[in-house]
This record gives sequence, structure tokens and C-alpha cells, in this order.
Amino acid sequence: MEQAVQPRTMPELIDDVIWQILVRIPPDESAYLAAASLVCKLWRRIISDPGFARRYRELHRTPPLLGFLHNTESGLLFFPTPAACPFPQLAFDFRRRWALDYRRLRALDCRHGRVLLRQSDKRNFLVWDPITGDHKELPNPPHSPLLLYSAMVLCAVAGCDHGDCIGGPFLVVLVASCSSGSARGCVYSSEARAWGTPASLHSGNGQLVNVKRPALVGDDAYFIMCHDAKILRYNLDKNRFSAIDLPDGYSWTVDVMPTDDGWLGLAGIRDSNLCLWSREVNPKGGVARWVQRRVIQLEKLPSINISCKRASVVGFAEGAGVIFVTINTSSTFFMIELKSGRVRELSEVAGFFRFLPFMSFYNPGSASNVLPLPAERK
Repeated sequence: MEQAVQPRTMPELIDDVIWQILVRIPPDESAYLAAASLVCKLWRRIISDPGFARRYRELHRTPPLLGFLHNTESGLLFFPTPAACPFPQLAFDFRRRWALDYRRLRALDCRHGRVLLRQSDKRNFLVWDPITGDHKELPNPPHSPLLLYSAMVLCAVAGCDHGDCIGGPFLVVLVASCSSGSARGCVYSSEARAWGTPASLHSGNGQLVNVKRPALVGDDAYFIMCHDAKILRYNLDKNRFSAIDLPDGYSWTVDVMPTDDGWLGLAGIRDSNLCLWSREVNPKGGVARWVQRRVIQLEKLPSINISCKRASVVGFAEGAGVIFVTINTSSTFFMIELKSGRVRELSEVAGFFRFLPFMSFYNPGSASNVLPLPAERK
């Protein structure tokens, strides 16, 4: 005789309803997720469950833009961009975590939930996960950056959607300008715990690698050059360099980025207009060319009521559709959402060096050691 199926109890139904509500909290308002974990033990248990975190990432897919790291004359600082951000400035206080002097730290890149740092006194590289607080110190690269250099950190897992790269393997790509006039590149693997064989490209023109944030498109890393209006392409799979010309009329003041459909993109200012380009391959002839996709008149955007003739692009957040622009005559920064056209004026920041958006999912269960929360309520 078959045993009768017992009906689910009311508390189980309530748990399901709470679960369904909490998982729909928008990622760009993840501070509310942290606040919800303090309501009671039940809510904290739900939010801390690994299954909840996995379903949350699957539902929302793109990690939210939580803020940006900014190298200033006084040191490395974090500025939240959402109205409700789970990160207080205190969470980025390195003195509490590593006994490091934050005034000597410089952020080089943010990508896939990680931050690449360098200590200015020791000149060594660090990869840091702000969500968990974990950090790894890298051995010195086989070549020292004699002039300018740029670098990126990225997830090393093939096919990863980068919704949850916490604790996984990573790569660090370093491209430096040498006194001989050549560019040299090298890749560090956290799995091999070593730097790979260096690659080089001799330009003969004394080109310098720009310190702007590079872009990653497929297996190619793209770096802006300071002279001759070129982009340096570093193929990570083949460990080989090549050069790409910028569109006519543009120089190193542009920013490179991946487009939503997988092309190399570019954003630059021309005549107070924000121009967005993509480098597309003609399916018939196989020839790559720059195509202008969109023009945004900055002076007609709300919240930007000053002349933009000396504006420049200083950052981007891939996947979030956000461009950061500054007016060179002031220390004001604007965050422009490309889809909605919304503009936000960010706090004035002096001593600009590098502007790095930080994107990551935040879950109180995995971040409790970084962001100490008050004791649970009964």
C-alpha cells in the first residue's frame, strides 16, 4: 500500500515565498541583500545558502557595477556608484586586512571580480578579491617595466560566464615599453604559479604603452599606445603581438572595450560628441574596418550643462553599458548609461591617475569576513 504524500507545512511555504522575494533583489541594490540578512536567522540562513547564491547569479546574469577604484595622490580609494552599495569605504582599508600602506598601493585593473594591485615601494604585484578578502602576491615578472606599462587580470577558466569566479584560477597580462623602443608582454598563470615566455614587438618609433585600462575580447588583449594612434593587440593563445590603427582623427585619449556582440569597441570624444565605434570584419572579404555605431551629443545630455570641448573618456564597465567621462577643465566625472541615457555626476576627485570600475555579485554569506555584520537578531 502506497504511503500518502504528506502536505507541505505552512512554515515551508513561507520559506519558499521569502526565498523567491529575496532572490529578486536587484544586484545593483545588493546593500539591501546585506540588510535583509540581518532581519532574522531564517533570512540570514536563506541568503547564506550556496544554492541561493547560485540561483541569484543565474537569474541576474551580469554582475552589478558596485563602484570604482581610483588612484589618487593620497592613495587608493573606493567610491560606490549605486545609491545602496554593500561596500563601505572601510571594507577597502588595507591597513586592517594586510598591514599594507594603502598610500603605496596602485590599482592597475579590475576584472571578473578581482583587482590587480602593485606596491609602489616594493614594485610587486598583488591579485585581490574584495568580496572574500583573499589576496595573492605574484613573483617578479621576467622583465621589469623600464618605461610605461599596463596590465590586466582575468579569469583563466575557459567558457566561464564570470558570474562566480571567486577562488578560481586567474591570469595576469603585463605589457611594458622597453628603452629599446619595443613592447614586451608576458602572462602569469595562477595554476602554474609562474610567468610564461615573453613576447615582443619592435616598432622602431619608441612607442609607449598607455596606462589606460586595457580591453579583453576573446583571446586578445588590447592596449592603447601613446604615439602613432595605434592599438597593440596581444594574442594570449599564440603569445604574439600585432598593431591596429585607430580611426582617423583619434589618438591615445580613446578607451577600448568589448562590444555586446563580441567585437573590439572604442569610445572617443570629437567636437563635444561621444562617438562609439566597433571593429568589424566584412564577411565577404574578411577585411576588418572601424564602423561608427553611435554618436551622443554630450552638451545635450541632462546634468551636463558645461562646455564639453575638452572632455575625455576615462573608463568603461563592460557588460553594464556604462562610460565614464571627465571634463578636463575641472575634476568632475560623469557616469553615462548608454541604454537609458541617464547621467550621474560623481564626486569630485583630485589627482586622477586610473579609473577602474569594480563589478561583482555580493553575497553576505561569502563576504562576512570582509564586511563584519552586527550579531544576528533573534
